[in-house]
Amino acid sequence: MVNQVAAEVAAIAATGERVVLVVSAMGDSTDRLIALAGEFAEPPAPRELDQLMATGEQASAAVLAMALTERGVEAVSLSGDQAGIEVAGEPGAGTIVSVDPGRIVARLRDAQVVVVAGFQGRNADGELLTLGRGGSDTTAVALAAALGGSECEIRTDVHGVRTADPRIVRDTRPVRTISYDAMAELAGLGARVLHPRSVDLARRHGVAVRVKHSSDPGPSTVVEAGEEPLEDTPRVIGIAHERDVRLVRVEVSASDPDRYARVLAMLADCGVRPDNLSWPDPGELRFTVRGTEPLGPPITRLAMELEARSTVFEELGSVSVVGTALLDPPGFLPELLRILASHRVTVPAMTTSRSRLTAVIPADVVDTTVRALHDSFGLAEDRA
Repeated sequence: MVNQVAAEVAAIAATGERVVLVVSAMGDSTDRLIALAGEFAEPPAPRELDQLMATGEQASAAVLAMALTERGVEAVSLSGDQAGIEVAGEPGAGTIVSVDPGRIVARLRDAQVVVVAGFQGRNADGELLTLGRGGSDTTAVALAAALGGSECEIRTDVHGVRTADPRIVRDTRPVRTISYDAMAELAGLGARVLHPRSVDLARRHGVAVRVKHSSDPGPSTVVEAGEEPLEDTPRVIGIAHERDVRLVRVEVSASDPDRYARVLAMLADCGVRPDNLSWPDPGELRFTVRGTEPLGPPITRLAMELEARSTVFEELGSVSVVGTALLDPPGFLPELLRILASHRVTVPAMTTSRSRLTAVIPADVVDTTVRALHDSFGLAEDRA
């Protein structure tokens, strides 16, 4: 893969274009680094884990620069810090504060290809921090914005954005163009093509993002603002899904309305991000949590400090219909409910808005439900 990328970049550089690349870690190197850390500490110290994890992207940048040099292309690799990326936050969850592109610009003026290690930067105290999930995409968009670029091209393992996960649905269609808002919804609800952080950053800085397959020619997707219609037309853009969802029910004193706020504040302090919030009965708070992080510590803290009783329902997932004006006539919610009922799918929680309809359902029926919704809403590719 490195040699293939180097050959393509060398061809671009030969035309006189100035090139800046952001790379992620190669293959399963991230998993291997995590396993390595686990051999010496469990859990590993967050700061030291960041120092270790950042080496995956740094290795990718260095070997790609070497491969380019072997092809007669002047190239240099830079860490996030060397590329002028300042971050803030905690280890493993840094956010980009600013980018000083001076060093990159100087290298470009010397006709060098610049290869930047994604996923990392330095904070105000000089400490290395990694950016967490989606860090390389976010790094690429941030550098494009700092350098005044109008478009950032993301190369990944899929042919752009599709109407559903092609690993579940065989006849998905490519989405050639999509708005920032719709892409952010899809990304936030389980589509793995882009991370929501990178989409939000692109929207705020007006950078179009083109998503292409890294090696196989085929359709691509451009994420951009596009033309704003006077009114949104009701339409479904795609189906997203999650497999690891848990439903949490917290019972607190109904006589103290402030308890809800204290519950949510305590969850945030424990790093838990609740979704699909509802208050079905006085004194009862329900929400979903995505991911597999242990909920034991925050649940125990809720019990000790707020005398709250909690129940966690496991083995759930979610399906989401993403589009525009979804609640306007003819309305897509009735069709979603019809599909769920016809497949006898239980729905312990649901969230609706004009841009998304999300149903929490048993994890073992996620795939069949995604296929049924994709077919029902006419998203299948026309193979005639």
